[in-house]
Amino acid sequence: MYENDGIEIDLSRIFGIIKKYFKPFVLIILTTSVAAVLITLFLIPKKYTAEAKLIIVQKSNPDSQQISYNDLQTSQKLVNTYSEILRSEAISDEVIHNLNLEIEGIDHSSYLGMVNISSVNNTEVINIKVKTKNPNLSARIANEIVSVFQQKIVTIMNIENVTVLNSAKIPDQKSSPSNVKNTIIGFLLGCLIDSCVIAYLLVNDKNIRTEEEMKQIFNYPIIGLIPDMNTVGGPE
Repeated sequence: MYENDGIEIDLSRIFGIIKKYFKPFVLIILTTSVAAVLITLFLIPKKYTAEAKLIIVQKSNPDSQQISYNDLQTSQKLVNTYSEILRSEAISDEVIHNLNLEIEGIDHSSYLGMVNISSVNNTEVINIKVKTKNPNLSARIANEIVSVFQQKIVTIMNIENVTVLNSAKIPDQKSSPSNVKNTIIGFLLGCLIDSCVIAYLLVNDKNIRTEEEMKQIFNYPIIGLIPDMNTVGGPE
């Protein structure tokens, strides 16, 4: 009971602070949210993602026109190997050279930063995503990676059955930054600032409001109370 009373007192103080400083708290949240939107729109560079897909099947019998279940299983297990090859300098150097990307300061390290290679739900399908500030460049790099990989994989892994599921198209919408995500981050930052202010005011609040608080602080019995003359009526 005593602990419950303490919790109620603390909550009442929190709600009291929120009520007293409600407008400044709302202003803080609005400020951080608007700031996040403005930073997203005008300061963070927009980036565009182009995506291409490959399917690679390694046949156990090259002369056969059919693909067996074992061929599919083997190909799925080798997807990680293909992904590492796509990230290797053997591919990146060729792509950079063919597209003259050295002019834009793109090297192997930059290539790894803009290219994302992944498998599709543990299948033999490989996703190639390229994110740059230029939508045309993203599509060109993605398609060039596919082209170079098809040529290189024949000699690296002795595989010829590489099929392009879809070539990369020029993206018409940015993939980052996200206006909604950053606005939510700004909103949460405002809430965090408000919480810190509330915690500071609670810690520095030295007022004693109830008889129970007096007993907790001084550990002495209360021998008398002074009535609030604003609420207690005087003699008629």
